[in-house]
Parts: sequence; structure tokens; C-alpha cells
Amino acid sequence: MGDRTAEGAVEMLTEPDYEAMVIGAHPDDNDFGTAATCALWASQGKKIVWVVMTDGTEGSEIPSQSDEELMLLREQEQRAAAEVYGVQAVEFLRNRDGHLVNTEDVRRNVVKLIRKYRPRVIFTHDPTSHIMAPDPDEKPDATGYLNHPDHRAVGNIVVDSIFPFAGNPRSFRELLAEGLQPYRVHEVYFFGTLQTNTYVDVTESIEKKGQGLMCHASQFNPEDTERMAARMRDRAASVAKEAKEKKGLEMRYAESFRRMKLHIPPEPKTTTLPGSEE
Repeated sequence: MGDRTAEGAVEMLTEPDYEAMVIGAHPDDNDFGTAATCALWASQGKKIVWVVMTDGTEGSEIPSQSDEELMLLREQEQRAAAEVYGVQAVEFLRNRDGHLVNTEDVRRNVVKLIRKYRPRVIFTHDPTSHIMAPDPDEKPDATGYLNHPDHRAVGNIVVDSIFPFAGNPRSFRELLAEGLQPYRVHEVYFFGTLQTNTYVDVTESIEKKGQGLMCHASQFNPEDTERMAARMRDRAASVAKEAKEKKGLEMRYAESFRRMKLHIPPEPKTTTLPGSEE
């Protein structure tokens, strides 16, 4: 770390503009992980931006479908869902679906968006979650799943972008010429995690999550939409039960995250007026 008081030093900003930025791998990842929380926060007047890292072109069972057609369709679906939740902006970085790699160019694009929107909180995939599976001896009829490599890549890209690159004035110095100063993110909320420590009561926004997920029509059999909505509510109810067991919290529906604090703003200084001392 250099001398921030040195001549020519560039200030690292800490005052956020947006409350939250959600960075997911594919269209609908942000929905499944954070939609109810985002809808709740948006209803409270908080500014939220979503970032979709890949073009979503492997999200189909039809090999003959045009990549461009599928990409544009999925972007349209994502915009429609974001509108349901009250998300103000959506950014599509259009990296190749299924082949995302943590490169300098990819990190630069994420750093650029972090500096542009200055979110207080960033939500993203937990890069440490690889194998999501119950013990087969304890739950012999349950199946697990392997976390998508794009999910893990996004988590690592975002973590690296937050630190050190987003706040380092010597990283991607061409961004300074665009007026994008270094910025310090305050908190990170990881979704799809095995290390939950934070629960958000989304009882009043859970229906919006279901409505938004329905916008991703290319991803679901129309006959399964009601069952999917029911599974989504069941999952949120299960998370609320977990919040009760682990934290003693009373919720009907909840979303869960691994929350990490990176910056705690100093308390505002109070000015003592002359003659007011006790």
C-alpha cells in the first residue's frame, strides 16, 4: 500500500452511489440467488444494478438454435424480470457461456462497472462452493449437484476485481481517463454458498421472485411453471426454518447468503457548539 497523502495520489472513493450490484454468470442466476432480496430493497427505494457475465448461449436443449437468437432472447427475458423486481439497470458482458475464464480483460470490465456504479454491496456466486451434495448415508434418496464452472469463475473474477483492482489507482489506469476513480466496496454477499451466515426476510417480496422467474420462459417447460414456483416457495420456507434454527429468527420466507464486511464507514463527527458543554 502506498502513501495516499503523496503528491499526485488519487483518492479511493468510499461513498456509494448504488446500494447493490448483483453479478451472476448466466441470465436467471441472479434471479434464483437474490431476486426476492433485490425486490425488497428496491421497494425501499434502494438503487440496484444487475450484471450478467455470459451470453447464456448454452442454456437450451436445441443445438440448432442460433447463438445470437438465444442470446438476445435471454437478455430480453432478463430485462423483463429485472423490471418486475424494480432493478434499475442491467449490464450484459456477453462472455462465452460455459467457457468463462478469469482473465485481465474480463476483470477490467468488472472493475469498470464497479467504479461506474459504486455499489455499497456486491452479491455474487461463492467461488468456494464446488460440490453441493448431502451425505448419501444420511439421505440415501437425495441427489446433489456439481457447481457450474462459470459460477465458480464469476466468484473468483468478482473477488479479484473487488480487491485489489477496483480500489487500486494504478490498476487499469486507462479507466481514470474515463472519470472512473478507484472505489472501495463495503460488503460482499455470496449466494449459492455452503457457509451461510446471513438471512434476509423476503416474505413480502417472495411472490415477485416467482413472477420474475416466469419471465425466463425459454428455460422452463410451460407445464412446469406452477411446480417451479411451488419449489421456489418451498426452498424459501426451508431457508426460513434454517434461520430459526441457527439464528432464532422468525421468518416465513428467506434468502440466505455468506456476508463479508470489507469497509465500515467512520461514524460522522459531531460538532459541539460553544457554550453547550455540560
